[in-house]
Amino acid sequence: MDKEKEEIHIKGAPVSDGIAIGFPVFLAYQPEEYIPEFPISMGEVEGEIERYRQALSSSRDDLRHLQKVLAEEGSNDAVSIVETHIQMLDDPLITTQMEEKIREMLKNTESVFHSVIEGLEELFSRHPDAFFREKLGDVRDLSNRVLKNLAPIEKMAVEDIPPNSIIFARDLIPSDTASMQASRVTAFVTQTGGGTSHAALIARSKGIPYVASIDVDTLERARGSCVIVDGQTGDIIINPSSNTLAKYENLKNRLTLQYQQLEQDRNVPCETKDGYPIQLYANINGLNDIDLVHHHGAKGIGLFRSEYPVFQDKELLFDENAQFRLYEQLIEKANGLSIVIRVFDLGGDKLPLSIHNFPKEPNPVLGCRGIRFLMRNKDIFRKQMRAILRASVKGDIRILIPLITDIQELRGVKQFIEDVKQELVQEGIPFKAKIPLGCMLEVPSAILICDMIANECDFLSIGTNDLIQYTLGIDRNNSAMSDFYYPTHPSVVRMIKMAALEAKKNNKPISACGEITSNPLFAPLLVGLGVHNFSCASRFIPIIKKAIRQYTLLESCEIAEHVLNLDTSSAITEFLTSRVKKVPEEMI
Repeated sequence: MDKEKEEIHIKGAPVSDGIAIGFPVFLAYQPEEYIPEFPISMGEVEGEIERYRQALSSSRDDLRHLQKVLAEEGSNDAVSIVETHIQMLDDPLITTQMEEKIREMLKNTESVFHSVIEGLEELFSRHPDAFFREKLGDVRDLSNRVLKNLAPIEKMAVEDIPPNSIIFARDLIPSDTASMQASRVTAFVTQTGGGTSHAALIARSKGIPYVASIDVDTLERARGSCVIVDGQTGDIIINPSSNTLAKYENLKNRLTLQYQQLEQDRNVPCETKDGYPIQLYANINGLNDIDLVHHHGAKGIGLFRSEYPVFQDKELLFDENAQFRLYEQLIEKANGLSIVIRVFDLGGDKLPLSIHNFPKEPNPVLGCRGIRFLMRNKDIFRKQMRAILRASVKGDIRILIPLITDIQELRGVKQFIEDVKQELVQEGIPFKAKIPLGCMLEVPSAILICDMIANECDFLSIGTNDLIQYTLGIDRNNSAMSDFYYPTHPSVVRMIKMAALEAKKNNKPISACGEITSNPLFAPLLVGLGVHNFSCASRFIPIIKKAIRQYTLLESCEIAEHVLNLDTSSAITEFLTSRVKKVPEEMI
């Protein structure tokens, strides 16, 4: 066999299960991730300087346009930030001194600019004056803008991605994953990214296999070759032999058949073996997901991630009427089902920086995200609340607030919503006066005061992915930390029990969402802990229903009681694995 056609095996970290067979498509790297560096001659210097001046001019034009849009939106604080960036473009360090550096170093403009900015960042980060440290984000943001104008990279349009494509990229942001069509993209392979990153959640909801922790640079040899991605084991196989190809085609067909068999029970009620009803709701990211909600017989929409449509149309963030039309369509397609709209959960890896020109944060996971972002950007929050309230007269809408950490914060949000209601009253715009308001329990502080939170809201939702992240101090997007991300950690199990108990005491409904709600290993445990409302991606509803129907309510409670007495994550995992029955092993 020719060496180039030898079967090559590479091991990565499984993120989203399933088997994919296809051909690789490499996503272009962003300019800030890859900076070319090469020498130039004296005769090329003036051409490089002119190219740099053009990049500064284009950056200035971009900022002026952005400033105009923000001014029309009434975003005065953001306008001031943009003005600061415009002034920075005229600083001698950025203009004349940079040109002198190009002449002195005799290297291409990108590498010179990047080295100068790196030095500036180092200086600012170590400066004793807090003012300079705060300016570090401005420097980074401006640097990225100039680099993008120096080395623009055309991104492949979604509709241009051929069928049976396996996407290879250093990283995936949620907007990348959300825009990909499962009919064209058969798998994702990335260098970074955790199993509970938002990109991973979308991949799983679409049923797209995903493997991370692969050095993408080493996969250049896979161009034009057939590739197999095993999302269950993390195996990547390049140039598979005919025997290997046949093996994986059979495995893929078997998984499809098992899933189809589970779907045959679509009309069977979701209840424990002794008839206790458990409600299964669906998580959705947009209008296209609603067909699956009906197909799998979900009780309702337990979580509409309202920020995801913004990734497809960034102007939606500032357009109240466009949001109103989106929610109208959502209600119409839901056809009478209840809809929980989680208000924009932006921040972390879900912040469209280019819109509002916010500086990068040193630790976004612990930064301005969720309700913190909205309460600091009330123009955005106000437009969304107005749109939701206006749409409320059309159907059964409920509002869910992300990342609540204390009572004062929650009361501030409630007052803000009341103020928006008064605006609509004064304008004569109809809305439903009483819309259920819920809180996500995602951080330990919220769990520890969930009795107080339950008194202030109408329902509770445990966001298990972030709860695990913040409880264990693990960045869910960091694949290197996946070994420390324990969904079965005793502290997490006890927190879920605590929240369910307080919800029951206060007679408030409580649901759980996150990866454990789509894993049949956890189904009887959650039921036994007192969580009787699940919200997961529609495609997981059949397997979760089957897992719930294997146990009586008493058996589920006994499982939970036993787990609460175990002291390690591994012991809990082993116990749950031994108790799960009648669910195909490949689908766990």
